[in-house]
Amino acid sequence: MDNDGYIYRIGGNSCLSGDFVGYWRFDHELRVGETLILKDMIHYTTVKTSMFNGICHPSILLRHTDGSIETLREYSYDDYKSRMD
Repeated sequence: MDNDGYIYRIGGNSCLSGDFVGYWRFDHELRVGETLILKDMIHYTTVKTSMFNGICHPSILLRHTDGSIETLREYSYDDYKSRMD
């Protein structure tokens, strides 16, 4: 740790070279199971993802102003299988 916090390189679980969202600084050491929320990432999750090695695409949800959440799209094994043609 330096005097300015803990620095981590945040990335996804594929081996794609673009599967990183950069370096981030935190005021504490991150722990396994801790939740990180990266807002406004739809451009990353819908463009930079692939189903390489069976990696599942994230579901696409919409949070309404009243707080309710609507599922717009979920992906399944069938989506992965259909891309293997």
